[in-house]
Amino acid sequence: MCNFFVRLLLTVCLLCLLPVHISQAETQQLTLDDCIEIALENNPQIEIARQQYMANKGVLTQAKSFYWPQLSGGVSYGRQYIDTEFPVDEDNVGSGLLQASQLIFDFGKTTGLIDASSFNLEATAENLAQTYHDLVFSVKSSFYSVLESKRLIGVAEQAVSNFEQQLYRAQRFYESGVRTKIDVTNAEVNLANQKLNLLRANADFKTSLVSLETVIGTVPNNGDYEPVTSEPPLEELASQKPEMPDSLDTLLQTAEENRPGLKQFQYLISAAEASVTQAKGDYWPTIDAVGGYNQFETDLPSLSDQWQITARLNWEFFSGFETEGKVAEASAQLREVKAGLRDFELEVTRDVTDSYLRADENREGVDIADQTVELAEENLRLAEGRYKAGIGDLLEFNDAQLLYTENQSNLVITYYNYLTALARIDRAVGVTPELVDYDMTVMPAEQSGSCDRR
Repeated sequence: MCNFFVRLLLTVCLLCLLPVHISQAETQQLTLDDCIEIALENNPQIEIARQQYMANKGVLTQAKSFYWPQLSGGVSYGRQYIDTEFPVDEDNVGSGLLQASQLIFDFGKTTGLIDASSFNLEATAENLAQTYHDLVFSVKSSFYSVLESKRLIGVAEQAVSNFEQQLYRAQRFYESGVRTKIDVTNAEVNLANQKLNLLRANADFKTSLVSLETVIGTVPNNGDYEPVTSEPPLEELASQKPEMPDSLDTLLQTAEENRPGLKQFQYLISAAEASVTQAKGDYWPTIDAVGGYNQFETDLPSLSDQWQITARLNWEFFSGFETEGKVAEASAQLREVKAGLRDFELEVTRDVTDSYLRADENREGVDIADQTVELAEENLRLAEGRYKAGIGDLLEFNDAQLLYTENQSNLVITYYNYLTALARIDRAVGVTPELVDYDMTVMPAEQSGSCDRR
């Protein structure tokens, strides 16, 4: 029996010495630049906008084809009967046809089509660019939301720890007869509320993380990514916050020069004008040249090889007012696009102005919130001292603690609102630093280099 226990003990010891492998999903730490790069490679909106651009390249190629000669050919084989005086009136007949046509002049119809297609292509390129700017802003906004939620968890954890100490003091004071039981119950209630706030903060963090994963184009809810940052601690946020951009007037000028949506409308107007020219081309004739060669293989003397070269003029004098309808439609679309441009110009002005004012407000808010945290911390210190000395009640102490926690949260929220507002300014003016010198007409995986991140 003794030997059995000895062997059992040795077996257990050997098992303890073996390496233990724990299956655990590896969490990848990502910076903001990492998230942007992943989003540019995976977000389906980029691929959708790019394929729209490629489709319009195909439309332009189709339009240009009318300037090139049109070649066609064919072969046929059959039996043919001809009522003739010749001895041979029936035979197997084979033929081959080669035909070419070349547009000479159509009074601007084809030119209008090509110009419209070309400007529509440029408009689609600007739409693609706007998609890139929108995506980078979404990534930044989601990333800052995750960081904000993460910092709020820290604030909530600190509050729980502080109220646990408060409960401990209340219990000691009650046991020593210095304070009443109500202090203990109040401290227990406050601690429970702070634990609930911590629970909510963790839930908000998970929700914001899922949103970020969705934006960067990965399967959400996996928890595979953890955003990281080199931002300063809470007490240094105000002193190390990013600077505001240029003045509002400068930003408005920048938006006028760079906002992809404005450029898109300008191209759409040019395309609409070209479409009007194309529609009016139906009022005039079309001149082209046609040449053909038809070779026959047969014994029938009536069939022989044929050559043909023809200059052709086609003019539809009346189409039942179809041309008038096309011109009216194209003209109305032109006026619609011009009106859309005016409306979008107002939208851009509102967007830039609102983004600037929000950023400026939150910039000042960060400084004010930082000062308030310092005041609330001093107030908490005084209230705690009064409570320990027996001259202050627990309600005063609780209020001071809650005020301190609330102002810490306000500082965190205001700081990340400021960062988000700065990102919104970049999007509003159409100058996103991460997209400088970035080729937006090809997929990110096809880029020769990574994004220019400054």
